[in-house]
Amino acid sequence: MPYWEALGRKAVSQGTQESADRLTQFLTYSGVDATISFDQEHAVYVVSVPQDQAGLAEKYMQAYQKKQEEPPREADCAPPESFLSHAPVFVKAEDRYRNTTGSAYALLTAGSFVFLLAILRFTMVMLRYRQDSAQACLLDLCMGSIFMSFGIHTLRKAQEIQGKITEENAFLTEAIEWFVSTYSSFQLDNTIAAATDDAWLPREERYFLRRDLIRSYILREYDKIDPLCADYLTDEIYVSIFEKPKLGQKDPEIKKPPVPPRFLLRGRKTAKSCGKGA
Repeated sequence: MPYWEALGRKAVSQGTQESADRLTQFLTYSGVDATISFDQEHAVYVVSVPQDQAGLAEKYMQAYQKKQEEPPREADCAPPESFLSHAPVFVKAEDRYRNTTGSAYALLTAGSFVFLLAILRFTMVMLRYRQDSAQACLLDLCMGSIFMSFGIHTLRKAQEIQGKITEENAFLTEAIEWFVSTYSSFQLDNTIAAATDDAWLPREERYFLRRDLIRSYILREYDKIDPLCADYLTDEIYVSIFEKPKLGQKDPEIKKPPVPPRFLLRGRKTAKSCGKGA
């Protein structure tokens, strides 16, 4: 039995790595938990989804195949990387807060600068240093008000995101600690070996199988988790289990013979001096 069936998943497509990557990205973008694996027996890449999402995946695949069969238009003739570059990526709340706060301060700064220019222009018009009309001053004030309003709105959104940082970080830390304390690299590799009948696996295929297994355990434990968050946890847990132990290994040091205590050295010197005196 293929290992994805042992994990409760259904294969919906198979083909080359490029086609499987594109389909996986399309289904993931559509909200389907799709993963890619390599079938060593048939030498093809397989896209699998959970059993309860198989019907939804087939509907999306029909639309995807119709789109592929349509003749390409000039607007669609973009490089292959264009679709993958717009694939959704999980962004932590603290990163979103940092980016949103920067945008808010930039808008507030621009609005303040436009307000100062408007006040300066109005002052120069009142002192008759300039011949601008009142409409130009009002236009500057309106532009400054727009920038300031967008800046205040963005700053409020940043404050809302800030309230989620502690909760999200606590959840991510708890999930990683739970998985690392529950499953070891030995247990994961044994599960993969049992699902593949102890078949020899290349390094790339073993990497995909480990990630698929970690992700399936995460989704089983946290059934309402965002798929993008599950991908983030999968990467972090994989590094914690399979990469960090290797980085932490040190070369065995050559042990030096222990240095005898000083009183033993003194005893040896005394015995040598006594022997010479005799």
